[in-house]
Amino acid sequence: MELTLLAGCAMTSNPQPPTLWLPEPVRDLTGARAGNQVHLRWTMPKNTTDKVPLKGDQAAHFCWTSGIAPEPAKPAPLAVPSTGLPGCTALADAMFPPDKPAETDLTLPAALTSGTPRAVSVFVELRNHAGKTAGPSNPLWIAAGQGPPPVTGLTVSAQAGGLVLHWQPAAEPGAILRIHRTLVVRPGAPKPSESAGVPTPQEQTLEVDLGARDPGLAIDRDAALDHTYRYTAERVRRVDVGHHTLEIAGSPSQPVTIDAKDVFPPAVPSSLAVVADEQGRALDLSWSPDTDPDLAGYVVYRRDGTAGAGPERISGPALVVPPSFEDKTVVPGHRYAYSVSAVDQDGNESARSGEVEEELPQ
Repeated sequence: MELTLLAGCAMTSNPQPPTLWLPEPVRDLTGARAGNQVHLRWTMPKNTTDKVPLKGDQAAHFCWTSGIAPEPAKPAPLAVPSTGLPGCTALADAMFPPDKPAETDLTLPAALTSGTPRAVSVFVELRNHAGKTAGPSNPLWIAAGQGPPPVTGLTVSAQAGGLVLHWQPAAEPGAILRIHRTLVVRPGAPKPSESAGVPTPQEQTLEVDLGARDPGLAIDRDAALDHTYRYTAERVRRVDVGHHTLEIAGSPSQPVTIDAKDVFPPAVPSSLAVVADEQGRALDLSWSPDTDPDLAGYVVYRRDGTAGAGPERISGPALVVPPSFEDKTVVPGHRYAYSVSAVDQDGNESARSGEVEEELPQ
């Protein structure tokens, strides 16, 4: 008997429908309004709804709805494509690569930047080549309505107690002023110093409650001298909408930069006392320690009242570190008047303390 071997293709699994290339919906949309813009951040998905890796830039559609919309339901395993969230007014369209963090600034229409404060929801919908979407993102709630006026005339200057900010006051009761401070590290510049072992923060946000009156002035006492900072500021109005507190931020000010050089001397030493040491043939000085954080040391001055001389530096070229000094160069029977100054690490010297007189008996 002759056998014939037949060859063919074996069916190993059921045929799969072609992918619709629907990107998975965004689930981490965040952002905030500033002036007439809203800044959005989110993570672009890696796959389609049927777990096929996305390829190339993906189309993103942005829209808004009145009121706080409900959180979209979690998509079913087999997403049903749609043309978008009903009643969602278009804001913009753009393209973004998959599997990466994404952000964009959208300009709000006049309808959202005027009138009384109210809540609106902003969404992003990722669409396939046919304009279909697997659903909107989570809602981002923002406050629509008239924003506070922009901050104008922002200036900054240095004083011993911190950096002083001035701006043009505005009649804006109930608002706050939000100040953004950025440490500027220039190429080749020394590494920013540390205060009490804590590194100077690269960025910091400060707030001033304007209350019923805008003072047009604030002091940043946390800013360290001998550093360069850049400041911007905006007014912010907080409104309660439903069970949510939302913010309307005005347009930010123009940035201002200050090289905050330390040209301010430390405090004048106090409580200077002089005691005669007859056995050691010297006059011993002591005073209260200076508490300035950048103190480098002290300088001791002496005036020979018996000889009618003026005050001279007697502590030598090096600074005195402890708050005490022993003068062994005195002449018995001469009456001396002593004073002390403090010097910081930038070489700024304080005024001299009040004089204290003493003499070594003959």
